[in-house]
Amino acid sequence: MATQLIQHWEHDMGTLKFWRASSNFIYEFKRNAVTYFLRFVHEEDNNIDNIQAELDFMNYLRSEDYSTVAPILSVNGNYIETITVTGEGSYFGVVFEQASGIHLPLEQMTNQQVEEWGRSLATLHILSQSYSSKEVSRRSWDDALTFVSAVLERDPGEQAALQELEYLRRQLSELPTDAEHMGLIHYDFETDNIFYEAEKSRYCVIDFDDAMVHWYAMDIVSAISDLLDEEDDDSQRKIEHFLTGYRSIKPLEDFFIQSFPLFQRFADLYKYARLLRSVEGMEVHSSPEWAVSLKGKLERARHGLRDRLYSGVQLSPIDHSNWYACTQLEVTAEQKEVFPVPAVYWLAESAYCGFTPLAIYSDAQLVGLAVYAVDPEDGAYWIMAYMIHHKFQHRGLGTAGMRALLRTIQEKHACDKIILGHRAENEVASRMYVSLGFAEISRNEGEVIRELRFMADSR
Repeated sequence: MATQLIQHWEHDMGTLKFWRASSNFIYEFKRNAVTYFLRFVHEEDNNIDNIQAELDFMNYLRSEDYSTVAPILSVNGNYIETITVTGEGSYFGVVFEQASGIHLPLEQMTNQQVEEWGRSLATLHILSQSYSSKEVSRRSWDDALTFVSAVLERDPGEQAALQELEYLRRQLSELPTDAEHMGLIHYDFETDNIFYEAEKSRYCVIDFDDAMVHWYAMDIVSAISDLLDEEDDDSQRKIEHFLTGYRSIKPLEDFFIQSFPLFQRFADLYKYARLLRSVEGMEVHSSPEWAVSLKGKLERARHGLRDRLYSGVQLSPIDHSNWYACTQLEVTAEQKEVFPVPAVYWLAESAYCGFTPLAIYSDAQLVGLAVYAVDPEDGAYWIMAYMIHHKFQHRGLGTAGMRALLRTIQEKHACDKIILGHRAENEVASRMYVSLGFAEISRNEGEVIRELRFMADSR
């Protein structure tokens, strides 16, 4: 297919060679000893209208002096060329010039370069705001969720993912959709797709293939997703510098920063569905060795993401069948300094004070305890206690269980906020709550109070 497609562009004979394959196939070639890239895709994975919209946006950005690669016209005067292969269908090809600048690994970026990264994305969003008034035929976040739904409904074992899908659809549908907050975003503004032009102190951006109409905050989360997954000081410093750079160009409300976990969940589910689709129908017994290896790699990535999303966590009421087992749950000896109250106390207080205790299970194994209650004075819902037994820690169950708890409280009671408190010195809990969107509303010498707000009528 690459050999057929390249005939539509001027090229130096014998220079076409494979570069990489992901959602698209990409080949490198030369014309007059200058490097260019051929990208092509099957009709099941993209369509001409979507590709044309991508190229139109890139040409618009270039007209506004934004640094990105130029699409190259074919000898026929077309940006997109099509070939049809008998029994396989059609493939759509485009050619781009090589990006200027150098690739900078994240760990090698200086603070100034990280801030410029943020400024580059904010500048893209400012230009997108002006572009949004034109007719844009790119897919949207809702189209992406429709794709997710179609993939998940073909697999009867994906009920948990379908529940996550409906939760995301409800939450996202309540966000403001004005041009200040939503427009055409890149969606993959990671360091692999930006090249630093040192002489101009700016980045040249490539690969707008995943661009969609979404909230600008989603683009930020997608860009710094690797940093958001880390808890070390260097990653947190880089996040701060990225946001500083972004805010020097475009405002970013705290509300959307607090919504970062919601957008991360969108990205996780969308990626999960794309991985699931990629292995559909791959028969190992009839596939070549490279395909078997690829399927194994994709399956491992999918299962790792599934563990991150769901971890097989379920919440169950506490009754005569499991109350005693719950009393045996304990944190580590070191953690008792910040979580000193034993599980049996919370069960007793729940019985006499109207709290709701829940047992946390992972694949039918009791792993933790959660307790929540409603304040009769203002109707606010509080998480009174939350713990994972010491034998099951460091497996991602804490975050997965908390997500399940938040979803349970919000859906059962249709509340607009959930509040909790934790010891100021409990840094592990602090990082987890921040990652889930809890914002600090007060603190004293002994306790930090955090609040998670839901969009109105999100039920």
